[in-house]
Amino acid sequence: MAVQFALLIVPMTITVFGALDVSRASGEKMRLQDALDAATLAAARSTATTDAGVQAVGETVLAANLAASQATLTSSSFTIVDSKVVAVAGATMPTVVANLWMDGDMTLGADSEVTRASNNIEVALTLDVTGSMGGQKITDLKAAAKDLVDLVVQDQQSPYYTKLAIVPYSAAVNVGSYAASVRGSYAGGTCTTPGCASYKFTNAQGNSRTFAISNCVTERTGPDAYTDASPASGWLGRNYPASGNPCLASTIMPLSTDRTALKSKIDGLSAAGSTAGHLGLAWGWYMVSPNFASLWPAASRPADYGTAKLLKVVVLMTDGAFNTTYCKGVISQDSGSGSGSSADHINCNAPNGNAFSQARALCDNMKAQGVIIYTVGFDVANDQNAQDIMTACATDAQHVYLPSTGAALKDAFHAIGQDISRLRISR
Repeated sequence: MAVQFALLIVPMTITVFGALDVSRASGEKMRLQDALDAATLAAARSTATTDAGVQAVGETVLAANLAASQATLTSSSFTIVDSKVVAVAGATMPTVVANLWMDGDMTLGADSEVTRASNNIEVALTLDVTGSMGGQKITDLKAAAKDLVDLVVQDQQSPYYTKLAIVPYSAAVNVGSYAASVRGSYAGGTCTTPGCASYKFTNAQGNSRTFAISNCVTERTGPDAYTDASPASGWLGRNYPASGNPCLASTIMPLSTDRTALKSKIDGLSAAGSTAGHLGLAWGWYMVSPNFASLWPAASRPADYGTAKLLKVVVLMTDGAFNTTYCKGVISQDSGSGSGSSADHINCNAPNGNAFSQARALCDNMKAQGVIIYTVGFDVANDQNAQDIMTACATDAQHVYLPSTGAALKDAFHAIGQDISRLRISR
């Protein structure tokens, strides 16, 4: 009997400890799967938009979650496939008895897949290109704006899209070939009321002046003044600029997924003119407004308000005072300092009031439609009015940036781009 027991104890021991190895392996495999699931979820919720980006996030979280594991991680892979993060991981675990019949450690494997929650994104980038932005400032702005384009506009445009529009502004906004569609056509010759190729008026000094119409547009008056109502329901204002404060050369660019074209538009910006920030702000809104959709090519038309999984964003950038308002298409006599010579101002006040109050009304109505607003006040430390409008217009205090240097401006735009990307894939 003792001999039989002695003969049986060895295989019984092997069986017991072998079962222990199997149990340990099963537990470690479950731990590996749980750790990989958590890491894949973290990668999917991150702002990463490339395989390298999700790999960095995923492997960091995976390693942390396996810190107390008896298994050794041997491989991990995190990739983006369509709108999913797909992950695979492998590990090895040393055995107590099973190595008597196995060649090496036990191998463990796990895989995981997480669908990224996502949103379509429509962004209007409204850029101050006034005379005070000349020199290094416009160079810094171009670098910062192009960085934001690269962060926001994604290579993968399906199943979710990311589109961006550009609105340069100075004394007015140049809408180029869209002018007739938004401010109406005009008659030839010279008239003493707005509506002709040239407008003869009395200036703020009591003298007669004649200015030609341009493709720039100014504020809309009447009941639709601070709304995004279609131009068909109320024309925007015409623009009769002075030669010393002309319609800016750079035109608007509607929503686009073409990063190369967007950055080329930014590279072509030049600084000149006074500051009608309320007009830039209004056109930022119009670019993402469904009420203006019929103006644009099909690929550039914004979706309706309230569309599921859609975010509309306006980024307003300025370097100072909003000093230019209009009466009958000419800079008004009550415009602020820096808006040009009084000899080029018409002898009437702006019917909509000052540019700051107009901007505030536009921002309030824009936010009421669910549009997210970021504001960037560049080097405005000595301009309390500019700081106040940046705060009032933004969605909240976390959407306000007040950089004082070119490097800080780039940081601000980079942070905004990252935040928009986060919103794009947030759950």
